[in-house]
Amino acid sequence: MKRVLYIGWIGYKNLGDELMFDLFKEQFKKLDNSYKLDSANIEYKYLKNVSIQDYDLIVLGGGSLLGSVENFIHPFIISYLYQCILLNKKVMIWGTGIDWVPKSLIEPLENNEKIPVHTSPELKRMIDSVFEESVWSGVRGPLTQKILKLYGIEKCHISGDPGFLLDRSQLSRPKNIQLAEEEKRIIGVNWGTSYNHIYGQDELKVEDNLAKALNQLIKQGYHIYLYTVWEADIPAMNKLYSKLSDQSKVTLDRTLYNHNELLSLMENFYFTINLKLHANYLSLAANVPFIALGYRFKVFDFVKSVGLEDYIISTDAQKIDENILNLEPQILNNQAELKTMMDETLKNYRNRILEPFKNGLYLE
Repeated sequence: MKRVLYIGWIGYKNLGDELMFDLFKEQFKKLDNSYKLDSANIEYKYLKNVSIQDYDLIVLGGGSLLGSVENFIHPFIISYLYQCILLNKKVMIWGTGIDWVPKSLIEPLENNEKIPVHTSPELKRMIDSVFEESVWSGVRGPLTQKILKLYGIEKCHISGDPGFLLDRSQLSRPKNIQLAEEEKRIIGVNWGTSYNHIYGQDELKVEDNLAKALNQLIKQGYHIYLYTVWEADIPAMNKLYSKLSDQSKVTLDRTLYNHNELLSLMENFYFTINLKLHANYLSLAANVPFIALGYRFKVFDFVKSVGLEDYIISTDAQKIDENILNLEPQILNNQAELKTMMDETLKNYRNRILEPFKNGLYLE
């Protein structure tokens, strides 16, 4: 029996993190019955109780690869994977990335400038060993890859996030969805909270600006469909709803759907505006253009990976409402081109992220 341990930020019913594990499980089921899968939350309080010796392969599928680039003391997950290697276990990095990087470092990274990174002989040794020994090292996007190169890591490639495995041919229509036939111009909006751990540290300002933009879009004839991907986001979504002036043109949907149900729902939208990272992956998989609210580094990494940097608005921007309203005609005028590009990108990354399964997770 080939025993595999998947680790990620799971167990909190956050659709994005659960989604990555669900997609891993979907592919895992296609392997023969000599494989057995277990999972564990990435946090130390959970992993410390897991016996590494019981597994042949440890897969990092979620969470941040490095906790932070500036001023962190010790990246726990790198240390954990290093310990796995010392015990002669195979490790695999499956589409995760780096997060919690200061906004000020994104532009220098995009311009291929060097940025300051914390390192030490111990950290350098661990990172080198993890990537050198990993059976497959695929990371979310080009910004993560550039940071790893600053640490001297060359043995990694851009696989894209597991979210690229989303497949709209596997749709499951939500039972309680009722969209009026006359509502043809629907904008899906995902709003929530990161407990103010966002660029600009001012969720209320972003919410107010978003409400201004949505009120204007309602006046232009759009219907707004508010949807959520995490139960903890519902209070913030309720607040946004209360700020919309014509609520007859707004649907407030507090239902927590699975990813296939959300894909089916999204096919009804003209475009989406999303806070959470994987809401954008869902929109891309549904072939619906999106505006990403860039609240942390991982969102910028994503849009860079798919060549849609023009469709992200940082949460520390001064005039978020104006930026949204300026992007709306761009999306409509370029919709056919955008849809073609998104579809091609999805297929390309899907082939990359499936590579480990095509190779039996390197355990054969």
